[in-house]
Amino acid sequence: MILKELSLRNIRSYKEQHIAFPEGSVLLAGDIGSGKSSILHSIEFALFGARRDSISGEALLRKGENEGEVRLLFELEGRAVEVTRRLKRQRGSVAQDAGFMVVDGKKVEGTATELKARLLDLIGYPKELLTKSNSLVYRYTVYTPQEEMKHILMESDELRIDTLRKVFGIDRYKRMAENASIYVRRIKEMKRELSGVMNGLDEKKAELSRRKEELARKEMSRNQIIPMVGQVRAKKEAKRKELAAFEQEVGALNDLRKRVEVCGARLMEIVRSRGKNKEELEAVESQLAALKRKLEETFLDEKDYPPIEDVERELEAKEKDISSLSLRKAELAERKRSIHERIGRLAKDSDAKNEKAALLAARESLYHELLEELKDRETVDAAVKELDKRLREIETVISELAASRKGSEALRQDISSLDRCPTCRQDVSEVHKRSIMDEEDRKLRKIAAELDVLISQKDEIAGNLGQHSRKIDYLNEKERKLAAVKVELSNLKTLKSELDEMMDLRVALDREKEGIISELEKLDDMVIDAMRKELDGKRLLLKEINSYNLLLKEKRHNLSLLAEKEKRREDLARLQEQLKDEVKAINSEKMRLGEGISQKSSVEEAFREKKEELESVLDEEKQLAVRLGEVSKEAEGIRNLVVTLEKDVSVKDAAAKRLKHLNSVQEWLEKMFVNLMSTMERQIMAKVHTQFSELFSGWFNLLIEDENISVRIDDTFSPVVTQNGYDTELSHLSGGEKTSIALAYRLALNKVINDIISNIKTKDILILDEPTDGFSSEQLDKVRNVLDELNVKQTIIVSHESKIESFVDHVLRIHKTEHVSRVV
Repeated sequence: MILKELSLRNIRSYKEQHIAFPEGSVLLAGDIGSGKSSILHSIEFALFGARRDSISGEALLRKGENEGEVRLLFELEGRAVEVTRRLKRQRGSVAQDAGFMVVDGKKVEGTATELKARLLDLIGYPKELLTKSNSLVYRYTVYTPQEEMKHILMESDELRIDTLRKVFGIDRYKRMAENASIYVRRIKEMKRELSGVMNGLDEKKAELSRRKEELARKEMSRNQIIPMVGQVRAKKEAKRKELAAFEQEVGALNDLRKRVEVCGARLMEIVRSRGKNKEELEAVESQLAALKRKLEETFLDEKDYPPIEDVERELEAKEKDISSLSLRKAELAERKRSIHERIGRLAKDSDAKNEKAALLAARESLYHELLEELKDRETVDAAVKELDKRLREIETVISELAASRKGSEALRQDISSLDRCPTCRQDVSEVHKRSIMDEEDRKLRKIAAELDVLISQKDEIAGNLGQHSRKIDYLNEKERKLAAVKVELSNLKTLKSELDEMMDLRVALDREKEGIISELEKLDDMVIDAMRKELDGKRLLLKEINSYNLLLKEKRHNLSLLAEKEKRREDLARLQEQLKDEVKAINSEKMRLGEGISQKSSVEEAFREKKEELESVLDEEKQLAVRLGEVSKEAEGIRNLVVTLEKDVSVKDAAAKRLKHLNSVQEWLEKMFVNLMSTMERQIMAKVHTQFSELFSGWFNLLIEDENISVRIDDTFSPVVTQNGYDTELSHLSGGEKTSIALAYRLALNKVINDIISNIKTKDILILDEPTDGFSSEQLDKVRNVLDELNVKQTIIVSHESKIESFVDHVLRIHKTEHVSRVV
């Protein structure tokens, strides 16, 4: 993997920055705190995303910004790979937003985790790193932050060994052994469960044998009963056929008896009908006598009346005419009174509105005066808007200058009390501090002068703005008055129009009133009284006609009723004769049916005997069916029990076989597999230890050419320093010697990891963060030899040592101004 380009937006001290990385050795040069390490953190963030333990989103996103972005372009085995990650501030915290990757021109979007999974696959890192917050392989092969390597050298032996196992991937053997022990415990639990399952296997097999014998006996009994059931059913069918032959004869006998019963019922019905008819005949005779007497008593004189419909129509027409004339007269009187009242109200309203209309001319004059005063309003508004805009611009610049002054004062205060650089741990000289403080004092004087000029301009603009504001207040008052006058003018014009309409209405009402008076004179009371007398005569005539028609209708009804009763008397006499003839016929039929019943009386006794024989056979069949059902049910129950026992025996046999297999697996894991994992781990660790120790000694001897001091790696991978024949503690070494040990350890670790994990694709790049802390001038010269020996396609070094610039192929200088870092 070779880095090509890095683009930053709102990342730590960078706002917008594009950085191109050439091949070979590259130095990131700059003052302390200029933003060199921020570039390295951004590279790691682009590859693996934000992590709370080292590079959190809160630490990466520039203060005061809500969004940030890192874009990294690198070459991987001849393929161009671009990855873009984004940060977003929301609800008080910073989170990773969705990003994307471009591989050979093909864009793939994804979440932070999805991008990390794709990148791990591309660069050949172990898949298990996807769920871990820290990428140890990257940290110990490509980039180790300053001071982190010294930290691993100083930590406890157990923690160091555990960390290196993870880095080398050797911890997998320990995990396999631990997992094997866990699986053995699980095997023991399964064995206890299986022992419980197979308990009672012999008893189950014995019971299964007994139940099979019992089932065979039940099947034999069932097979004996089945032929007997067949014989009884054949006998039952024969008896049914014999009984069916008698059923026809018995049916015919029963039919004769039913016909006798029908004849008896019909005779009873005829007797009741004849009695009822006799009673009705007597009543009809009585009603005929009464109707004849009533007709003889009724006398009706013939008269020639006009049709009643014509009289009713004339009566209705007269009533409508009288009602219409009365209603019209009342309506005219009411309308006359209403018009009189309305004319009075119009006269009163006209007088009030004439007084208000007289103000119209004065209000029109005032309206034109106000319009003249407001003609300069737009010019004044434009001037105020321009002054307000200028005032906001000056206030913005004043706020920015105040913030710059505060930052410079804080930086000057921090530098004045700083004795040692917090990054490289070197002493800060008074000359260096004085140069920074003089630069900040120059900035403060320049800011103060600019602030004085701006404050003066602000006061002048504020005064002009106040004058214009007072004029606007005056014009606003005139505008409000103009609006009120305009409304009043509109109302007065409306009032004048209403007066004209009222005059027209008064004329129309006077004309209508004269017409009503004329029509009322024509509607005299004498005309209406004459019409009412004529109406009373018509009502009397209608009453006489109704009485005559009622008597005539009653006479006609009685004549019709008399004819109906005479016809009914004749019908009843004829019906009585018919019923008498029917009684004679029914009695003759009953005698004939009785003779037929006597002839068939012996059939019933034979039918009863055959039916009793059939019932006896049915009882026998039922008993055999019950016996067969009982035996079949018992056999089915035993059969189900046999199936259950067979399943139990099968499960217990399987448990026994499974238990035997688990015993062999447990023995193999405990006696062979765990010991094999321990042996493999020791062998690989021994190989790694030998290679690591040789590389570590070689790199250290290249950095420090002193025959009196040598280094090696002990069994815990701790550096052991021998000086003048005696082992020496690391803490007793000089700063340059400690740094040399840390750098040698770092380079040896890089080589061993790249050899062990053969498929990783980051072997062509190495990043060294402040690798020369505490080096003397002679030791710095040794760094040149280290760079030559590394044989890496791309080496990125972060350092503020100017001498290293002569050792590298390229130099990227980083400057920080006004809290913004730039690469030049």
